[in-house]
Amino acid sequence: MLILNLPNTMIGDEMFELLTLANQTTEDVFALLDNLLKWTKNQIGKLNVVYQDFNLTEVVEGVIEIFAMVAELKNIKIEIDTPEHLDVRADIDMIKTVIRNLISNALKFSNENTTVYITVQTDGEAVTVNVKDSGCGIDLEDQKKLLHTDTHFSTFGTNNEEGSGLGLLLCQDFIEKNNGKLWFTSAKGEGSTFSFSIPLNKK
Repeated sequence: MLILNLPNTMIGDEMFELLTLANQTTEDVFALLDNLLKWTKNQIGKLNVVYQDFNLTEVVEGVIEIFAMVAELKNIKIEIDTPEHLDVRADIDMIKTVIRNLISNALKFSNENTTVYITVQTDGEAVTVNVKDSGCGIDLEDQKKLLHTDTHFSTFGTNNEEGSGLGLLLCQDFIEKNNGKLWFTSAKGEGSTFSFSIPLNKK
């Protein structure tokens, strides 16, 4: 709130930079602790899947609200294309974690003044969520290493944001636990699209 409401001409460049760093660090620490907690619980078998019916559109929009300030600080727009209401049956906390990680990564690896596109589509059997950025992309060699526990890695974002490398592995595991799948397409210098699908809730 301080960053967005106080121009750097009022507080000075040095203080503005410190506030920006504090905000980014806080976001990074929260994400790291949340992922570590869930990953640890998952590894020791203490994280059970709790299926429930919920509106996926509402969940996606809620996560986007959380990242509104982060996006604004990097001058990144978030555009969403989704049905008004879409019922799924899954573990809502796991799905929230997946969406949060995918949007966080998209913002992390996007350049300023670009757009992150989020689309939610159905095919009658499943719902697919796509998170597309126009960022730095992933080269072909590194693509082969992603989503494998023995070769997975972490890189710095466009503003030197640091990650733990746990996020995507956690996402993959959570989606598989909810009878879905996670995948991505990417090209170096052209951005990436991370997607996941889970079964629709048929009433």
